Amino acid sequence: MGKYEGNAEWEDVAPFPQDDVVPKPLATISYPDAYVEATGYLRAIMAANEMSPRVLNLTADIINMNPAHYTVWFVQATF
Repeated sequence: MGKYEGNAEWEDVAPFPQDDVVPKPLATISYPDAYVEATGYLRAIMAANEMSPRVLNLTADIINMNPAHYTVWFVQATF
């Protein structure tokens, strides 16, 4: 179980898995489990247009894992 799954603060959010568009992608990137989990929650909160302190904490967590994730910087900048 990861940082967000099983966390009472996030129990109302169902993470969205990454959609690689094609059934069998030619090459996939092997992300660490913590990053996969966090970005799944990011996609869910972006779809819900949620802006809350927990989203700010989530984006900070993802930025710490991958500072080059420009979408996360955009979400954080909209606060």
